[in-house]
Amino acid sequence: MSKLARRVSYPFTGEQPVLPPTGHLTVPSKDDVIAFYRTHERVGWSLTEILDLDWRDIRVDALTQTDIDVVETVMLVESNNPDYVANLIEYFKADQDVCDFIMMWAIEEWKHYYALREYLAKVQIALEARDTSAGADADRVAAIEAAVQRALGQKVGDVREASGENWGIPAHYVPVQVVASTTLQEFMTAEFYRHHARHTQEPVLAKLESLLAKDETRHEMFYEQRMKDALEADPGLMPMIVEALKEFGMPGAYLLEAYTARQAAMEDAAYPTLADKKGAFVALFSKMERIIGRENALRVFTEGNYMGDGDEGAAPKKKMRPELITRLITRKLSA
Repeated sequence: MSKLARRVSYPFTGEQPVLPPTGHLTVPSKDDVIAFYRTHERVGWSLTEILDLDWRDIRVDALTQTDIDVVETVMLVESNNPDYVANLIEYFKADQDVCDFIMMWAIEEWKHYYALREYLAKVQIALEARDTSAGADADRVAAIEAAVQRALGQKVGDVREASGENWGIPAHYVPVQVVASTTLQEFMTAEFYRHHARHTQEPVLAKLESLLAKDETRHEMFYEQRMKDALEADPGLMPMIVEALKEFGMPGAYLLEAYTARQAAMEDAAYPTLADKKGAFVALFSKMERIIGRENALRVFTEGNYMGDGDEGAAPKKKMRPELITRLITRKLSA
């Protein structure tokens, strides 16, 4: 993997003036942050269980190569967390409550990265060393583990390098646009983890992804409520939210080479049938409809870069016809 040359483009909001730091206030209140923290303490899960898991306890024969590739992809995207957090802190640095929330959110996302990386490392060790009986060749297993960790470290390093070039919050976005984009990102991530957990046959991975999905859902719900709060206070923000959602893209496109192939593999792994894919879109549309209304949701998908990942040249291929959306959301498309 080499550093990506592509840059993020903003075809719908690029004409907005750059927003000064004084315009980055405010999203949550202290009470909102404390409420999230109480839930954080109550439902937190143990990263130590993954760190201490023996590679022999993973049923590698139940994994497909796609499962392994998918774990690597999401692990690499999650590894970008320090850069994304740095961007959020810089953007919201004048808002203490937002920054307090970001620090809690960041530790949960950091756990996701570490858990996925450790799981992937143990899978790769197991594949290399599964014929080695316990204790019979400890030096060989240690050498395999060291080589696996070096290789993963190099891949993570490449993503972090790409992130420095390609990732960041648009300087012209108002706070509610940042929140809208993050809401959708967290929702999409939660849905992926939840659905892939249902389809993988490896029980450790299924359990891990179910835990990650619950975290991502809580994140999405927090951001979504902040967006609703902002709209209640100022309904005039709606057009800017719609424009931001029209150019939404998942961050992997800016961080990973061969992302189109990776994305297709992820979709097939989590949504293997036409009915699954239809259901995923219906869930996404329904979520957006609840937040911004049906008319605006239709605009996002018919006018925007639906899953275009910031690639302006690909936008025409990503737009959807209104009649197709209607068929999908009314479940008239035959599976």
